[in-house]
Amino acid sequence: MIKKIMCLVFLLVLAAAIGFGVYRYLEYKKYEPLREDQERIATEDYTAVFFSTFPIDNYTEDDFIYYRDIYPLKAAYCIPDMETLNDYFIRVSESWNEVSTVYLGVRPDIVTAEDLMTLMDTWPDKRYEVILAYPSLDYWRGLDEEKYPVMLEAYTDFINNLIPRYEDSEWLQANLSVYFYGSTEWLVGNAYNYENAFNVNAGISHTLSMFSDHDHGYRLTLENYQDFLEDFETLVADCREEESEHPSLSKWDVVFFGDSIIAFSETSSIPGAVGGITGAHTYNCGQGGSHATVQDDGFPGIPDVVDIFLAKNVDSFDADSQIYAGMTDYFEHSKKRRQKCFVLNFGMNDYYNGYPVRTEYPYDCASYIGALRTAVDKLQAAYPDAVIILMTPNFTSYFGNGLEPQSEVGGLLPDYAGAVSSLCDEKGLLCYNSYSELDINSTNHTEYLLDGCHPNEATRYVMAQGVAELLWSATEANTK
Repeated sequence: MIKKIMCLVFLLVLAAAIGFGVYRYLEYKKYEPLREDQERIATEDYTAVFFSTFPIDNYTEDDFIYYRDIYPLKAAYCIPDMETLNDYFIRVSESWNEVSTVYLGVRPDIVTAEDLMTLMDTWPDKRYEVILAYPSLDYWRGLDEEKYPVMLEAYTDFINNLIPRYEDSEWLQANLSVYFYGSTEWLVGNAYNYENAFNVNAGISHTLSMFSDHDHGYRLTLENYQDFLEDFETLVADCREEESEHPSLSKWDVVFFGDSIIAFSETSSIPGAVGGITGAHTYNCGQGGSHATVQDDGFPGIPDVVDIFLAKNVDSFDADSQIYAGMTDYFEHSKKRRQKCFVLNFGMNDYYNGYPVRTEYPYDCASYIGALRTAVDKLQAAYPDAVIILMTPNFTSYFGNGLEPQSEVGGLLPDYAGAVSSLCDEKGLLCYNSYSELDINSTNHTEYLLDGCHPNEATRYVMAQGVAELLWSATEANTK
């Protein structure tokens, strides 16, 4: 009996020792980024710092160097409280570096407006660029009835208590900029943009690095902050109140073929946003500069692209290209049991190059509609149960707003869009008419397009919503 008791005691002591060792190891690892930051602050050269109370893992110091010509030290540790944040500033002051700019990622439930003012009073002679945390809509949906109003109030109090101070302070106007993305639906509404509730992926971090400076429209001012707040409160309230009308499309594989309108590589692309909205598995097989028609100019037309796709041989594409990555992703991760959908978006480059909209022969692959018709037939033969969606080219401000033909045989841009609609009617396909649905024109195109042709993030999100609605309609039709 005594031996059994001693064995039991030994096992309990051993378990306790192991548990304590594991605890100490986890605590050590937890604070490893903090120790790394402290070492870097004391030993490296820098002219700016980027500290944050929410994760900024995927921001890069190189972006700040490239876009702003400053040399920052970006903290690896997610700062949990004001005491730790103040300690970081003390350590910076004890180094030999002259810091001119401070970038702060602020969760307003951790850093209040008063905290920020005190910080700036304590450490003056610097320019402060504050980025308010921008959790996803999924985060707001998931908050319980007690936490939601507390978190919402933290945001509204921070903004309402801080921004009005600009009116009587020239120093604040010159030295403090606050950027707010909480009402930016293309960002917070797309779950694929996030690695977790507060941490966006590398591509989106890169985009936000470019947006977070005083030249862009996400800066809060005396003139716009109330509108930003109203939009934010409406967006998060709606996302909590509205039960989803639509089912998850996680049992769908959706393959996108297209030109550079499709081929954005970030999750803010049209394929990325469709996936983030619907839960579908999306595959971005876009190729910048490509066109639907088959021409001898180095770009395969869509009939050839479909042949390559069906043959599962991507060797003819550059291994660094988006189309190579998208097809490879599909071959490796698609599932036979999933419902298939193919989305085709071509026409902008067919117009720019002056290729004919159609000819007398319906399957003439040297014509826009002949090439699309041929590609659709190939896909339907290989995937008879697949849903096919055709997207028209969107508005462009180039070449007289798309109203100047680019060759003797080429049409106007509206001709290409109209031909897609007609083909969808003929074949019983779904159509998203980017040209007419987006309401872009010669007077407002700078609000929607990056460069007179390519849609910006917000416009891509709207286009993705349009495609998503068509997918949901197809799902409902299949279940009736």
